[in-house]
Amino acid sequence: MHDIWNLWHGCKKISEGCQNCYMYYLDKSRNADIKSNIVTLTNNLDYPLKKDRFKEYKIKSGEMIRVNMTSDTFIQEADKWRDEMWEIIKKRSDVSFYILTKRANRMRFCLPPDWGDGYENVILNVTCENQARADERIPYLLDIPAKHKVWFCAPLISEINIEEYLRTNQIELIMCGGENYGGSRTCKYEWVKNLSDQCEKYKVNFNF
Repeated sequence: MHDIWNLWHGCKKISEGCQNCYMYYLDKSRNADIKSNIVTLTNNLDYPLKKDRFKEYKIKSGEMIRVNMTSDTFIQEADKWRDEMWEIIKKRSDVSFYILTKRANRMRFCLPPDWGDGYENVILNVTCENQARADERIPYLLDIPAKHKVWFCAPLISEINIEEYLRTNQIELIMCGGENYGGSRTCKYEWVKNLSDQCEKYKVNFNF
């Protein structure tokens, strides 16, 4: 992955995985006056279209960009800016955009009108920190037409069984990780190994 494209900043905690959110922690460590729970537009909206002095894109063809890692792409407060995001993603069809969300229930309503069966350069990704959130969010992702689908089990705070979802053959990759900031909770080896074994059984790529 080349870089991060944060179009808006700030988020609202909605589930157990948000407890020790790295964005809140880093905001506080850098500037005590920042209100991390207020969603604001950044000055980075057109980042994928920026060019260098040779009039070539700074983000090169074939690279992958993580989208809104200090917010949530499908948060309601960003509804007024999202259309422009999709237009830029379409213009840079030569770049892959990795979109991660905890708001899986809003994904379908936030896709562009010409989405069809998905953009080839967009990877949709839901994050699931425990069994309850996996069972809540994964079905929304499976119900959406998309070229690329990924699950991010992080911060992993309990064992998760996702075999019933893996056997749909819709998922390209499972990513897994723990917490790094602000009173991080334990991520047990057995939970990670269990996920890895499930992925191996269904021939799904696994990344810890």
